[in-house]
Amino acid sequence: MPAPSLLASLLLQSGLSKSALCRAAGLSRALLDDYLKGRKQPSVAQLDRIAEAAGRRLEISTTPLPTPVPSAFVEVLELGELFPPQPRDPLPDLRHVWKGMARV
Repeated sequence: MPAPSLLASLLLQSGLSKSALCRAAGLSRALLDDYLKGRKQPSVAQLDRIAEAAGRRLEISTTPLPTPVPSAFVEVLELGELFPPQPRDPLPDLRHVWKGMARV
């Protein structure tokens, strides 16, 4: 989540005004406005202090990056697109066969 969105969420969840949050976190109102507008980036320590002032805890986690699709697989898919789909005959109706099998 980008810092401006995170800070806006913290501000909303805290129920505090910007000025009250700034006093509790020990930062200027102008700096908070710069963070909220994306003009400056807060450090992790700053985010942690602001979160704590808002009555929240900052937790950072990582997730693995998605595994790229092998190029050979992509080539096979692209090759398949070169061949247009062929019309097929409809499948035969085998309901009568299955009904006969159920009685046995």
